[in-house]
Amino acid sequence: MNDDDEKRARLRDLDANISRLRAELPPPNGDAADFVDAGQNLAAREELAGQIESLENERQQLRDQLGMT
Repeated sequence: MNDDDEKRARLRDLDANISRLRAELPPPNGDAADFVDAGQNLAAREELAGQIESLENERQQLRDQLGMT
């Protein structure tokens, strides 16, 4: 497997992981009565959003290296 093949395989992994993480994002908590739950919900959303952003950045770098748009 050459370097480009490894990058393409990594892109497939990144796409799968990004899709999985997006599916795991909890919906915003509409019930403001429980601030603890709302805070935990927000923290979980922010953590997953950060992971997604990091994976998307890596995906874009690989796409750029492979000359993909």
